[in-house]
Amino acid sequence: MSPPTTPMWLSHHHPDGYERCALVGRHHVCRRCLVLYPAMLVVAVVQLSGVIPSDLGIALMWLAPLGVVAEWFGEHLGDLAYSPRRQTIVTSLASLSFGVALGRHVRHPFELAAAAPAIVFTVVCLVAWFVGARRRDPESVDWEASFEEQEAQRLDSLLAVLDLPAPQALDLPQALDLSAQPASQTKSMSSSTAPTSDGLRSL
Repeated sequence: MSPPTTPMWLSHHHPDGYERCALVGRHHVCRRCLVLYPAMLVVAVVQLSGVIPSDLGIALMWLAPLGVVAEWFGEHLGDLAYSPRRQTIVTSLASLSFGVALGRHVRHPFELAAAAPAIVFTVVCLVAWFVGARRRDPESVDWEASFEEQEAQRLDSLLAVLDLPAPQALDLPQALDLSAQPASQTKSMSSSTAPTSDGLRSL
């Protein structure tokens, strides 16, 4: 990985993720933040001016972020490739929600109507991120194959101790088909399991 050319607090990405940044002068600035914060502040001022009705504001807080959430799910849990244009559009829509929430928090700090959407979407996105990170982790992806391989090795070791052939060397259908065995052997097996005089079966 090449050395960063911009502080992390400004780019929010390592150099291999600079495609998610906009180049401002010589610095890489997180594209989502570059769109979100200025638009959010404008909407917050409008919200504080009383132009946005309460019911409309609540609807915006729940509906406007859905594009960002869908994009987040697609990138972390699916095969959705990153798109600067798509990110700009969904972030612009989400800024309506953030702006309304910020304006309401200024008047009524941490009111439930504004906090609830933020908490719900944050938890949902964190779960998606965690699941996606687990899927991309080679150790978590290969755990099942590794477990099965270890179990097979344990079984082979046990069979070696018991001096038995490996499972793949056994013809189980033929071994379980009594009709395919010699009659004398079948008869011997039957007699060995017949009840004795005391009501018990001999082995």
